[in-house]
Amino acid sequence: MAGPQTLGRYQIQRVLGKGAMGVVYEALDPKLNRKVAIKTILISQLDEETAKDFSMRFVREAHAVARLNHPNIVQVYDFGEEGGLAYLVMEFIRGSELKSSLTGNQPLDRKECVRIMCELLEALDFAHDAGVIHRDIKPANVMLDSQGRTKLTDFGVARVTDADRTNAERTQAGTMVGTPAYMSPEQVQGHKVDRRTDIFSAGIILYQFLTGQKPFVGEGAWTVAKKIILDDPPVPSSLNVGISPEFDRVVAKALAKNPEQRFATARDFARALRRVSEGKPAFDEEEATLVVPRGNQTPTQAPHPTAQAQTSQSRTSGEMELEFWRSIKDSEDPHDFELYVRQFPQGVYASLAGRKIARLRGLPGAEDSGTRPLERTTDGTRLYKGVPRAEAEAKAMHETAGRTRSGAETTVRLAPSSAAEPASAPAGKKSSMFVAAVLLLLAAAGAAAYFFVIKPSPPAPSTPGIAAEERAKREAAEKARLAAEAQAKREAEARAQRDAELQAKRESEARAQRDAELQARREAELKAKAAAELRGTRDAEAKGKRETQARAQREADAQAQREAQAKAQREAEAKSRLAAETSLWNSIRASSNPADFQKYLGRYPSGQYADPARRRLAALEEEQKRIEEGKLAEDRAQRVQAQAREAEAAKKKKEAEKRKSAIIVPTF
Repeated sequence: MAGPQTLGRYQIQRVLGKGAMGVVYEALDPKLNRKVAIKTILISQLDEETAKDFSMRFVREAHAVARLNHPNIVQVYDFGEEGGLAYLVMEFIRGSELKSSLTGNQPLDRKECVRIMCELLEALDFAHDAGVIHRDIKPANVMLDSQGRTKLTDFGVARVTDADRTNAERTQAGTMVGTPAYMSPEQVQGHKVDRRTDIFSAGIILYQFLTGQKPFVGEGAWTVAKKIILDDPPVPSSLNVGISPEFDRVVAKALAKNPEQRFATARDFARALRRVSEGKPAFDEEEATLVVPRGNQTPTQAPHPTAQAQTSQSRTSGEMELEFWRSIKDSEDPHDFELYVRQFPQGVYASLAGRKIARLRGLPGAEDSGTRPLERTTDGTRLYKGVPRAEAEAKAMHETAGRTRSGAETTVRLAPSSAAEPASAPAGKKSSMFVAAVLLLLAAAGAAAYFFVIKPSPPAPSTPGIAAEERAKREAAEKARLAAEAQAKREAEARAQRDAELQAKRESEARAQRDAELQARREAELKAKAAAELRGTRDAEAKGKRETQARAQREADAQAQREAQAKAQREAEAKSRLAAETSLWNSIRASSNPADFQKYLGRYPSGQYADPARRRLAALEEEQKRIEEGKLAEDRAQRVQAQAREAEAAKKKKEAEKRKSAIIVPTF
């Protein structure tokens, strides 16, 4: 069927990708003339509750991303519903998923890995500060655009921590959401999550960058969940010798089982990565945090395979149930289906999961489950509905007893029970042969009676009395023969029924014994497995404790060495300073220049010669003061003498002028 040409005001141009539930299109926004990506879900083919859940997921993603304007987060522009489709309009990214880079044959450069991780962590830190927890961090939700920039996408299962959100807009605690291989321990157990959950998932991606493999792998989702809760993965440097042990410290802190031991923020995670990439220790000595394996903690128990399913604290969304069922539906591990029943006790596939558990565990009635197809779900999985089996079982019991026919040509058929196993065939065959032999003997007896008793005599003169007597004899013989055959038939049927009941009882006892032995063997295997796991846990704890003690000893030795070096350096500097001070004092002690002593006091205000220097400086300053005062007095005396000479000269000049004016010039 051809896809839509438009969605809202957006013009569909081509298909970017298809999934089981919907299609992603490349489209054009004619108002802004820009390319967009549109993610769609065909809700018209879903039941009402599932369709409502998917629509709410789009609304939740749009509201979550609307508050996140960051260069490393894919923007959401619009959302809506049209023609049975729910759609979400997002920023169009030309690039590829990080998943293709991790699974490709070309490994990324170490610096490039650190850059991608730091950009991802910056986007997470921004989202966390805005009150949004992503809860599904995995390579498929991280894109690299054409310029290599990291883009975080798919906030559909994000948890908004604001109190003003309604219950429908928030995903509640107690519901397991996310991708099993990238979940944190608290996600697997349905506990409350916060920003440190995303940090754990980002740590798994870093582990893949460093080693090329996931830290927690297994045959099914239950096995992976158990490893996430209980097991510590191998350190990256043990799988890739080119990795610095400082990366091991960063990974160990990010993947700590206890959220309190992880990085407090994604920003701290990125800072530690940058320090390691620059060749520095992952953590400063003042803020170094020692990540201890769970030596002093009580390990959280994994969900027991036979534990009774607990009622979910909130209504599980159809989308999450469907995604979980897809991941386990082809599994051959009964634990996966038990985990499904535990998480979704009222789920759509709960009945089918129960039958799969019975079949995989070899429980009675698992092979002939008496099921019939009911309907097909949207992911192609058939749902089955049980049909009554009472009539089939009654019919099998009746056929086991057998049916016989009278007459010379009688044959016996013993229909095998539908519940019987191949091992019971020889016994049933013997019983059938025995009944056939008895009936053949009865047929032979009847034939003999016919020839010797009932067969007519040679013709004789017929009289009415003789004819009546002959007829009575024939009727009596026939009645005797029929009675004998009926009695033999009843005895054969009763014997066959007793044999069948005895055989069924034996088979039931044998089956019960086999089941008991199988159960005992399984219990023994489970006990041995639990003991081995406990022993492994204890060994890991002891090893972790030894490593912790050794690390603490190394750090103490290193600290003592640094302190000794610092002390020696201080002593050497003190000696050098004392020698320089003594040399300077010897060079100026006989000086009469106050500036020399001022220089000394400026360098060594608390030196060992500070007091003599101050006294010498005071004496020189006093002497210099007296010299200056003498010079001032001499200058004043010279000025007084000069003034006296000037006054004497003026007086003489004045007297000379008076004498000159007294001379009389004669007139002629």
